[in-house]
Amino acid sequence: MSAIITVGMSQLKTAKSPTQLAVYGIGSCVILSIYDADRKVGGLAHIMLPTSSGMDMSKSNHIKFADTAVPALINAVLDEGALRKGLEAKIFGGSEMFPPSEDFSNTIGRDNIEAVKDALKKYNIPLKSEDTGGTHGRSIEFDLSNGKVKVYIVGEDVREL
Repeated sequence: MSAIITVGMSQLKTAKSPTQLAVYGIGSCVILSIYDADRKVGGLAHIMLPTSSGMDMSKSNHIKFADTAVPALINAVLDEGALRKGLEAKIFGGSEMFPPSEDFSNTIGRDNIEAVKDALKKYNIPLKSEDTGGTHGRSIEFDLSNGKVKVYIVGEDVREL
């Protein structure tokens, strides 16, 4: 059995086959996977918020934000041995875990999804698939030997993207 490396909130991790990367308990955060199938190299970024705009980035974790985490993950998988032309992405999460109150529109999950998609377009990384939105939490396991991601949702069959 291959090693499983867990990726925590606002973390980025890369690895090569046969390692697996996993995130457990995903809510409104978006998990971005980037993979090079030819090199069997990939990584995950656990993104909490859509934008770093207005933040003092000298005091902030740049993996926390979609606009800074996407280029960081691209560079990290390239440093791990991936080739730019072979990169493809998948995204997971972005749920609205709590109902909005009468004076608060809860859109952090949707905002995170859109911010990650916008950043992927900016860096010309194709989005191959996604399992996003809804009102339920998820967990994922990313197998770097084949690029497949297993998505676990309580009460549902495991999906593989």
